[in-house]
Amino acid sequence: MPLVWNGTQFETEGGSDTEESDSEQPLDESQQVQAILYANYNNLPPLPVLEKHAQCTASAVVTCLGAIPTNKRTIAHDHVLTRPRVPRHTPPTIADWIEEQLDDRRTERTIRAAMISALNPKQSVSWVGKKAKSNPGNVYIAKGMAYDLRCHPFTRSDVQRGLSMLHDLCVHREERNRARMLMRQRNAASLDAAVVLVGFHSVVRHFNAHRYPYVI
Repeated sequence: MPLVWNGTQFETEGGSDTEESDSEQPLDESQQVQAILYANYNNLPPLPVLEKHAQCTASAVVTCLGAIPTNKRTIAHDHVLTRPRVPRHTPPTIADWIEEQLDDRRTERTIRAAMISALNPKQSVSWVGKKAKSNPGNVYIAKGMAYDLRCHPFTRSDVQRGLSMLHDLCVHREERNRARMLMRQRNAASLDAAVVLVGFHSVVRHFNAHRYPYVI
């Protein structure tokens, strides 16, 4: 169904406001430009299809979220507005964003819900939870993460690619952390053994003699 600009937001022509699909239809180029130009905190521009619109879309989302009056902010808004914005030498990739969420101890399901929410910003919390197979409590957290995701210059295909690689990234990280833990345990065991050996060779043993007496 085509999307029509009503002067305030895009609406589905001939469709129901409550209609839910597997994925919201992306805007075409002219619609995306209009969504950026007329953006406000009630109508944030969705993820763009074209990379050339990614930075402008992200900037519009950041500006609009920052303009939300304090008394109208939700927990999700507070989540994204209190996150530090660290300058980067190079734009982050979707894999970088996923790693940051894992650093914050977010689960795979919560991250999945956030990405689904970012791709389908008009869908309900229950719809997102069903798609992500996540409980409502995690979905509300994911809503704030979705806002954060949309503050980055990502396209729809970037986020879709992130969804496809999410599980493998989580498994790889778990294996990497397990390997690091084993290395630390081995290093600690080696250190303990070294301390014992040093003590064995340095303390006075039988008849007050060192294990290896000095020869003059």
